[in-house]
Amino acid sequence: MEIDRTSEQSLIGYSETIIKLLRIIRKELNEYSFQKSKLYGFTGPQLFLAFILYRHPGISLQELSEKLGLSKSTVSGIVDRLVCQGDVTREIPSENRRSVKLFLSSDFLKKYDLSEIKIRFLNDLFKDASIEELNTIIEGLEKLYELIQRNNIKTVEK
Repeated sequence: MEIDRTSEQSLIGYSETIIKLLRIIRKELNEYSFQKSKLYGFTGPQLFLAFILYRHPGISLQELSEKLGLSKSTVSGIVDRLVCQGDVTREIPSENRRSVKLFLSSDFLKKYDLSEIKIRFLNDLFKDASIEELNTIIEGLEKLYELIQRNNIKTVEK
């Protein structure tokens, strides 16, 4: 079977464009997160960690690192800084002394309204988008995820 070089080149071009756009989007989102987080005196990862602890109080460090998509050692460093600032507390359950549960401190919860911060954070990001544009973005990202998953399954099967 002969490979159509024109189609192959076209596919490479599409692939490179998609990868380039994903890198640019990631960079821009990181910059946006950095600027917004700074308004509250946090880094982006610290603020996202707080959002997760708000939704999942008592989560373990391992679970937290999985939800953030960061290494356990990186998350541990972020938690350490937030503990020192008095924003996060660690609790060791009496039934399992080897585990540690993480919570936002009561002082943090009194000082910050995370629901309001999250709403402003996301609304500012997408305030100029129409519902149709948002649906198009979601559909495109879902399709990309589907394609990646489908090819990951094929790779594992070989």
